[in-house]
Amino acid sequence: MNNITAVEQALIQRQQIPEALAPAMLKPSYDGLGLSNIAALTLEWLCEPYVLNAHKTVTPFNPELLAIKSLTDAWHSWQQQAPINHVVLIILDAFGYEQFRTLSSEGVIPSLTQACNSPQAFFMPATSVFPSTTVTALTSAATAQAPALHGLINTHIYFQEVGSLVNLIGFRPSFTPTSAPYLDSQLNPDTLLPMPNIYVLMEKSGVDVEIINFHKFKNTSISRFTSAGSNALLNSFFGYRTPADAFSQLRQRLTSKTPNVKSFTYLYIPEIDTFAHCYQPLSQNYRAEVASIDFSLYREVLAPLAGRNDTVLLITADHGQRAVHPDKITWLNHHPILNKNLSAPFTGGTQARYLYIHKGKEKEVYDYVQENLAEEFLLLSKAEAIELGLLGLPGNELSQLSYNRLGDAIIIPRGDWVSFENDTQHYPVGIHGGLSHAEMLIPFLAYRL
Repeated sequence: MNNITAVEQALIQRQQIPEALAPAMLKPSYDGLGLSNIAALTLEWLCEPYVLNAHKTVTPFNPELLAIKSLTDAWHSWQQQAPINHVVLIILDAFGYEQFRTLSSEGVIPSLTQACNSPQAFFMPATSVFPSTTVTALTSAATAQAPALHGLINTHIYFQEVGSLVNLIGFRPSFTPTSAPYLDSQLNPDTLLPMPNIYVLMEKSGVDVEIINFHKFKNTSISRFTSAGSNALLNSFFGYRTPADAFSQLRQRLTSKTPNVKSFTYLYIPEIDTFAHCYQPLSQNYRAEVASIDFSLYREVLAPLAGRNDTVLLITADHGQRAVHPDKITWLNHHPILNKNLSAPFTGGTQARYLYIHKGKEKEVYDYVQENLAEEFLLLSKAEAIELGLLGLPGNELSQLSYNRLGDAIIIPRGDWVSFENDTQHYPVGIHGGLSHAEMLIPFLAYRL
């Protein structure tokens, strides 16, 4: 796309939160330009209409919403190049659009850059969900639903079902001396979500569905709740050990496909997120890891499978990342007045804290944040967050699960600020979960082999 900068600016203008409320913050798109819409696009391409009519999701990804004629024409032209029989959804964890564009301009990812500029590609920015964190985003990608409906609205959520703050990465109580996850009899991943996932919907349509994921993620709680009830989880989960291994397995799986049977493959790569947390996004170590992923993708998939134009790679991210600056940290244990007015510990995550406020103490909390933390945080009531459309389309109701788990108010760091609970803790040097451009914007690359 020669006019990618204009497309980027149009998306930002469309999704920006009002300047008077929060400068340089973006709200997610659930109406056609976000991660959940990308998942819905795969369903539109592969599923039978009767399945989709029975299970409503968000609308499919739709670049026409930006009303840029050249973009619309490019999208129509790309879709008409050939039938789409095989779709691969590749999620590169934390490889946000801003990081993608920076490394592309620096020559760090020559294979992806070449792919973006090729005739068989369509490329533009999209948005993550809110909060822009892995559990919420991957669940939206697995269900083609907004967080408002699927209910997993952050990493640490208060579950009334077990009377505890739950860490959804470890699937255990957030405050515990053990790493042991909940037993199924306590909290069952297979019944956690109130809707079917995209794997089940595709299998109902006769699509051959497979999952390629890090081998240690097999049968973990997050794998179970994002693909519960699917044959893909039970019998077509292929574990890999390195990204190169993942792409090698992808090549082998694609070359074995039956020509007349539609297929969907989900491939998840977590390494970029790990390097960004440990070394900061765009650090030298981060660049080295991304470069190796780019090379492996070319060697194992793009080059050997060239010409299979009924096979589409959808390459995106769950979110981006931004750096943590030591002089821009708010330590929440330094604010006892705020803490004492809460009926539960801070829930959510570092970039989106959900506050459960003691009844009658709402004004004290709002006044305290306004007087002491206004520079550091945007404070939104539950109603304001819903009206802004942070968790779903404005005007659409939240599920009762999401409504209860949201607490009474949200604090979201402004600018370069981050928040951590206690000044004795070790903290990551890269972070995500908020509404900054670096966290919210993700790449959308649709590439025909």
